[in-house]
Amino acid sequence: MLNSEASCRDFIATQTASTIAAQIRRDQELCKAHKLPSPIVHYLPSANTNICDAIANELCPETASYGPSITRAQYSGIVQGIKAYLGQMNQFSRHETLPSVEFEEKSPSREDVEITLQVLSHCIKTQNLGDVNFKTPLDDVLRALSTHLKDPNRSGDSKPQNLGRQAKVNQGFKQGTNIGRKCYICQFWLVTHHPQYPALCQQCGDFNLASSDLSLPSSLQLLGRTALVTGGRLNLGYHTALRLLRCGAKVIVSTRYPRDAETRYLAEKDCSVWKERLKIIGADFRAASDVFQLVSVVKEQLREWSEDGEAKLDILVNNAAQTLTDPLEKERKAVQDEQRLTIECSKSGSAFLLDASGYDARVRGGIQSSRLLGSGPESRKQLPHNPANSTPATMVPQPKAPHSDDTALITNSPPPSKSSWVQSISDIPYEDIISAHSVNTFVPLILTREFLPIMGSHSHLPDTPQTKPLAYILNISSREGIFESRPHHSHKSGHHVHTNLTKAALNMLTETEAGPAWRSRRVAINSVDPGYMSAAPEIEESWRREGSAECPIGWEDGAGRVLWPVVMGEREDGKPVWGRFLKHFGRVEVDPGLGR
Repeated sequence: MLNSEASCRDFIATQTASTIAAQIRRDQELCKAHKLPSPIVHYLPSANTNICDAIANELCPETASYGPSITRAQYSGIVQGIKAYLGQMNQFSRHETLPSVEFEEKSPSREDVEITLQVLSHCIKTQNLGDVNFKTPLDDVLRALSTHLKDPNRSGDSKPQNLGRQAKVNQGFKQGTNIGRKCYICQFWLVTHHPQYPALCQQCGDFNLASSDLSLPSSLQLLGRTALVTGGRLNLGYHTALRLLRCGAKVIVSTRYPRDAETRYLAEKDCSVWKERLKIIGADFRAASDVFQLVSVVKEQLREWSEDGEAKLDILVNNAAQTLTDPLEKERKAVQDEQRLTIECSKSGSAFLLDASGYDARVRGGIQSSRLLGSGPESRKQLPHNPANSTPATMVPQPKAPHSDDTALITNSPPPSKSSWVQSISDIPYEDIISAHSVNTFVPLILTREFLPIMGSHSHLPDTPQTKPLAYILNISSREGIFESRPHHSHKSGHHVHTNLTKAALNMLTETEAGPAWRSRRVAINSVDPGYMSAAPEIEESWRREGSAECPIGWEDGAGRVLWPVVMGEREDGKPVWGRFLKHFGRVEVDPGLGR
């Protein structure tokens, strides 16, 4: 039984790395269940030793092939997490007495010293420590502080103000209150944050960087591969497309504002390296005609890129999403800017734009309600099933009638006082509900249906297991689309129900089609939560007022998460991932309980 220092050290000295890793895993599960783990983590050998590397490889076999840096980061994160859990336990929550543990002495940081001086200075100035002053010997100061902390009546004392963020974090950690902040990834109390990520602990920050770097050109080569990224003008789609381009892929990007997107890509310093492999197509996914036109034009471009004239798509990133609807005036201005760029660039032409679509940017997609849910005869036409190398008549580019006033049918009611992200079901405009379903759910379904026949294997696959995917479909989702571990969760508090619905539907598209796509064509379909990279206007405004918080990760981190399934599949010794909901470079398990 691992209930003493001697038993823990004997266990580590006599057992194999596999057995030790299994014990650490059991302790991790006990922490999650709010039970008492063994204290073995306090006696493990120091990091970066052969023993620790062996344990880390057994503990994290899925990433062991990617080099020691990632496995060490994961190992360290798990061990530190268990240590943090043990540190949070107070004497009343323990079921038995833990053995004494010898902690290694660490020199205080500069920040620790500064906070200590601030506390002492405050106590002396306010005379909270009685007769203690600047001439009092250090031993007497320490005794006075100890007595002061043990005083049961000290709760009414005035509290030091502005003692630094670290002091507040430590206070919240030690007392088990919500004053502190939890690490965004491991969800343990954040005592020392990563220098690059204030919302991540040191171990999770290292793990995040190491995992994200796997989809950089130094680790991932996609020469000769083709990709389509929807919503690639800015933010997550933009950074994902750039990574694909820099890894050698040929990339088609869709956007409502193609000229604006072109200026952004041209501004990249390394544009000359990959500009011959980038194409941009305009499409507004609130209009069905744009979606089907995009399918036709993309297939034609893929045929041009192919050596044998057969259209072939290797990576489909369904990234375009409608979360918040821009105010009418903001969208009008964006359309006007796009039209201005079109006029300015008309003489010089463009090497990026796919002009065959004949696309023009227009407010609200050219009509108030989504054409995907229109009631006219054109909207009720069903796209017939077609061979991979044919284009249905309904999708052949047709001359477009000139647009009348795009917003003629839109009422000029004042914009809502708050965004739909914080609105309840009775407040969300139907326009937002319809457009969210059109962009977030219907379009990924259409693109999956239309492009799947030209992805992966074109011939019958044997029943023997094959570990390497031949193509990838990445549906960009979010945790709002899954069930929570308990009712009344803060993420399901009666707000933004329309986007929650669409992400849940997108996850069902992944789960329903992933199996057949893998078995018949070796196409790996996954839903990916790229992480918390942006916030609603109301949240950002509160952050600005408080001058405190920010999103825990950035767009580059999100792009690394999006492409992680590709990294896993492309490595020779990698393992395929398909049919999963992925978050933080791993899959999220949802326990159905009695519904199993």
